[in-house]
Amino acid sequence: MSLRFAVLTLLDIEPGSGYDLKRRFERSVSYFWSASHQQMYRELHKLHAEGLLDCMEEAQEGRPDKKVYSLTDSGRRALAEWAAKPAAAQKIREPFLIQLFAGHHLSDAQLRAEVERHLQEHRDMLATYEAQNQRFYNRPVEQQERLWLAHQPLLLGIETEKTWIRWAEQLLERLDDTSH
Repeated sequence: MSLRFAVLTLLDIEPGSGYDLKRRFERSVSYFWSASHQQMYRELHKLHAEGLLDCMEEAQEGRPDKKVYSLTDSGRRALAEWAAKPAAAQKIREPFLIQLFAGHHLSDAQLRAEVERHLQEHRDMLATYEAQNQRFYNRPVEQQERLWLAHQPLLLGIETEKTWIRWAEQLLERLDDTSH
């Protein structure tokens, strides 16, 4: 259900084609919600069929016409109604933490390798988020002010990755202490 409203929100910020939406999704919503391109295109078609989106075709030089989607008044109402409802907090569902819970079945080398692998993934994600954050601050000030609230999930993502990295580094130190 949230993909539906992620699509509506992204098109509320600015109309666009399916390709535009996919790129915006990858640069914003993807750091806290995942969806395949096929899921997004299916959702676009459903929202259009339900009358929540308009679709205009724009001619392109040497390529097929581009479909540009925008919210209808019904789409804006549906988005506003959904945004006003309370959202339940999600519990962490991290397969690695279950693996770690059973980590006494692993050798020290296996455990260390897995922690180091996850640590690198989180360092890479932090670098991605920080690059996205820099792009936000490279925008004109009026865009930053208009989108400041939409920027907040990215800031939370940055802090989450920093916390994860700190935790994994401490875990590696503790593994070093116990293996000697």
